[in-house]
Amino acid sequence: MKRYGFLVVAAMAVSGGCTTDSQSPQRTAAAPAIMDDSVPQVARDACLREVGRTTNNPDLTILEMLYSEANSQVKIGVGPNRAPWQCTVSNRGEVANVTSLTDEGAL
Repeated sequence: MKRYGFLVVAAMAVSGGCTTDSQSPQRTAAAPAIMDDSVPQVARDACLREVGRTTNNPDLTILEMLYSEANSQVKIGVGPNRAPWQCTVSNRGEVANVTSLTDEGAL
């Protein structure tokens, strides 16, 4: 009888029915967006302008902002579906990088 119990447990472990914390971390809710008002307005405007120019789409919304003394990051939603774009910008408004965060392989 003990052998049968062992086979059931082993079968559950192999099929994914039995896991440990180290095998399968707990899922957590998505972290709320960071809206750091320390990001200067000139930096926000520069990112909106550059993302709009890059995407040729004026429908833009700031989704997230994160201030840093070196460069701030602004996440911008584009179009009605708010496709995510990220902008790295100096706090004087000089855009260093604009990147799409959309999984373009899935398009």
